[in-house]
Amino acid sequence: MGAISDQLLRTAACSRQFLEKDSRAEVARFILGQQNSDGGFRGRGSASDLYYSVFAAAGLKVLGRRIPVFSLWNYVRSFGMGEDLDLVHLVSLIRLRTAFPTPGKTRRRFFQTLEAHRADSAYDLFLKLLIGEHADEPVEVPLSAPTTNLAAAVVVNRQTDRGTETALLDRCCAAGGFGATEKLKNPDLLSTATALFALRVLETDLAPIRRPCLEYIESLWRDSGGFTGHTDDGFEDVEYTFYALLGIGCLME
Repeated sequence: MGAISDQLLRTAACSRQFLEKDSRAEVARFILGQQNSDGGFRGRGSASDLYYSVFAAAGLKVLGRRIPVFSLWNYVRSFGMGEDLDLVHLVSLIRLRTAFPTPGKTRRRFFQTLEAHRADSAYDLFLKLLIGEHADEPVEVPLSAPTTNLAAAVVVNRQTDRGTETALLDRCCAAGGFGATEKLKNPDLLSTATALFALRVLETDLAPIRRPCLEYIESLWRDSGGFTGHTDDGFEDVEYTFYALLGIGCLME
């Protein structure tokens, strides 16, 4: 995996400073409970999904828990070289496959398959960055772009622009969390975690927003041990649970 992927895991692992041992175990039980008999982890539906399986494996890793590698491997290898997958799921497959011993020839074949997918957005480039690819030129994203796109551009470009920092901080809601756009002041966990990680890349002092953001993330924690995407969401999944760990880790790092 690429350096950014490693940085995401290191940052999310800082959530252990906030979560007590019993709380970490509760979150891990939720993640493990999302694994299906085929070895994959379910997403918003009951079927296994490569994309969500990445978040499940990452969540267990940052919590210091054992990943069920044998059953997960059986699921992952069923996709072969991923020729029929879209970019999101192909990157997910590569991230999972390269977590196991992978011959160089196999790696090259994966990246040949990846070359057929154009990167049309900051998010696409961010996905490729996760597996070690790099953008040939800086990606341009307007300051009015959705929070996730603006955050992705920060990571891809390794920006130090204070204007971007201000634009992100302006989206922090008074009660904690970040909105999806500059006009939308209802926070959600995806926007919150990605904005916080981008601000970490920008080396922003997060102390002024630490408490309300921690309280917001904690408000999305459910009895199952998983996290929801926003206050009105009635469904917990492994993706949002990882984003919760990442957001907490950003605030504790």
